[in-house]
Amino acid sequence: MIGFVSIQPTTLQVIRAARLRFHHLLLLLGWLVLVGCRTAAPPPAPTSGAADVRARLLAELERWEGTPHRWGGLDHRGIDCSGLVVRVYQDAFGLTLPRTTEAQARIGRPVSRQALQAGDLVFFRLDRKNRHVGIYLGDGRFFHAASSTGVTVSRLDEPYWRRHYWTARRVLDVTEDAPPDRPAPTIGW
Repeated sequence: MIGFVSIQPTTLQVIRAARLRFHHLLLLLGWLVLVGCRTAAPPPAPTSGAADVRARLLAELERWEGTPHRWGGLDHRGIDCSGLVVRVYQDAFGLTLPRTTEAQARIGRPVSRQALQAGDLVFFRLDRKNRHVGIYLGDGRFFHAASSTGVTVSRLDEPYWRRHYWTARRVLDVTEDAPPDRPAPTIGW
């Protein structure tokens, strides 16, 4: 017959095991405190109005100017017009806009050509099916990802753009007293 021998831990072994569990508990509590204190990335810095919007847009233009056009592209290897709008608004203002020109033309609120402000989206109807979007800089200028030249600055009064101008939408509420990082009321978003 085989017998079983019961081995009882010594008092010293019990104390060591309890101490080890206690140290593990302290480590776990310390880790939880550190993780609980961690914060997410800070939101975009508050802005002071139209001048700040324009400065942010010019900084984005500097980053993107000369990037080649690539349909469906979203990076510096190539970007399309609606992708440029998505990236600029995300990077400059922390706003996530729809990916397509059609969807972008339905957000924000309509704005007349005479009332354009820096940051407004300007849309062009190139033919029956194709649309194009750019970001208004002020003084009749906008930047966009043109299929022939890549990211560039153009003027609304150039014959081609004047002929194809369609509409404009305001996505940022910008006044001299209000920060532009509040999106305007949206339509169809």
